[in-house]
Amino acid sequence: MPQANTGPMIAAWLKDKGYSAEEIQKILAKLADHDHQTLSDALFDSIGAGGKTLDQIIGDVLSK
Repeated sequence: MPQANTGPMIAAWLKDKGYSAEEIQKILAKLADHDHQTLSDALFDSIGAGGKTLDQIIGDVLSK
């Protein structure tokens, strides 16, 4: 699972590095997209490796 929202921390670091607000927004959007894709890839890699089935994952989500 992703950790707590690190966007503000990254934004502050980028601001300290001299990036503009527009550049920071673009960078954060790209990082969010990368994070989503990485999480999706890991999920389907786990399913492919026999870790859990998609039905088990859905059941886990809906039971909470």
